[in-house]
Amino acid sequence: MKRLEARDRPGVPDTGLTLRQYYVMVGLGAFVTTIAQPGVIGRLPLQFLLKNQLHFNAQTLAAFMVVATFAWNVKPLAGILSDAFPLFGTRRRHYMLLGSGMAAVCWFLMGVVPRTYLPLLLAAFGANAFMVIASTVMGGLMVEAGQKYGISGRVTSIRQALQSAVSLGNGILGGYLAAATFGWTVGIATALLLVLALTTFFVLTERPVAVHDRDVLTSAGHELSILFRSRTLWASGTFLALVYISPGFTTPLLYMQTDTLSFSAPYIGLMESIEGAAGLVGALLYGVACRRFNLRQLLTTAIAANAIGTLLYLGYGHATAPFIHATVGLAVICSELALMDLAVRSTPPGCESLGFALMMSARNFALGGSDVTGSWLIDSRGWVFNQLVWLNAGTTALILVFIPLLPRAVMTRKDGDAVAGPAGSVPPSEPAPAGAV
Repeated sequence: MKRLEARDRPGVPDTGLTLRQYYVMVGLGAFVTTIAQPGVIGRLPLQFLLKNQLHFNAQTLAAFMVVATFAWNVKPLAGILSDAFPLFGTRRRHYMLLGSGMAAVCWFLMGVVPRTYLPLLLAAFGANAFMVIASTVMGGLMVEAGQKYGISGRVTSIRQALQSAVSLGNGILGGYLAAATFGWTVGIATALLLVLALTTFFVLTERPVAVHDRDVLTSAGHELSILFRSRTLWASGTFLALVYISPGFTTPLLYMQTDTLSFSAPYIGLMESIEGAAGLVGALLYGVACRRFNLRQLLTTAIAANAIGTLLYLGYGHATAPFIHATVGLAVICSELALMDLAVRSTPPGCESLGFALMMSARNFALGGSDVTGSWLIDSRGWVFNQLVWLNAGTTALILVFIPLLPRAVMTRKDGDAVAGPAGSVPPSEPAPAGAV
């Protein structure tokens, strides 16, 4: 059967974009909006700057990162904005130009503003906020290409492959940048975003035919109403919050690595790359296991392994660090994928995009809050690192008692099984990307 071209598919707006243009913009957009985040390529360099030059304690540093990356928690707003309110007649082109261009400006400002709390925070917040716009546009282009040309699997694979590559390589790159002058990080991130802006200008030649679509806002309100009435969504969402809110020790670990163990920045980055490599292995394993075991079995095993793996940090040191990061990286990605699977299955039909985006926004916020809580216990309550490890492992293990309370309709089937239960038809799971989502 001859495949339908974009213009042959009913109900699809003609943007005038070719398949090659979609491939370029989705591929480059996924790569740049992932690696150029202040919380990705800029995480270690910015943390070392705040720790060593501004003398932040763990609690203040963790709070800074939560505020700076807050825009990723409200990403659905960017989607509604792009869909319902075209900018200069286009829904994608000018929003991508605005997002990538202004993110580049904010990154540049991070390199020239005074090295004090508020100017750096405002510049980092702006870079994240505008990058959320660019990332949201990239997601919209991915959906458009999948619907117009029937290639949703291929464009999704391109996006995930690039984000996985970022996850693997960013640890080493970020570690070396943290040991160099902060201007190198600023220059690389700014250049990447300018490349995206220039490519958008010449490649994303979207026809300015879009008009204000008030139905989008009406539909969004209807979707929110469905989400609020969904017991399955609330049960699963509460479970996700309980998992991610466990007091974390990402920032306290950084302080132990540098102040107690005297790890160099490149070595810390290497540990992150080891986690990324183990995470890729975990993703492959989960792709096989999800066809053989139901979600209840996968979630129980993954969370138990995560809790046990966390206890390895009790023996953290120079000799054990590579093994611990590899083991924990494997356990964490399996837990993450099982939880993402739960989130996707629990989203009511008809609310796939908005429902999943809302749950991922809550996930991003809870993750940041858990790090702040752990840092507060270290700095303000006098806890030691090992106490935080025991607390994190214990609260993670405690989550296991809530698994039997999750909706049976989403927990008892394997990937690929026919969907049953009140949740109705549920979209297939998708891998969790690196960084904020």
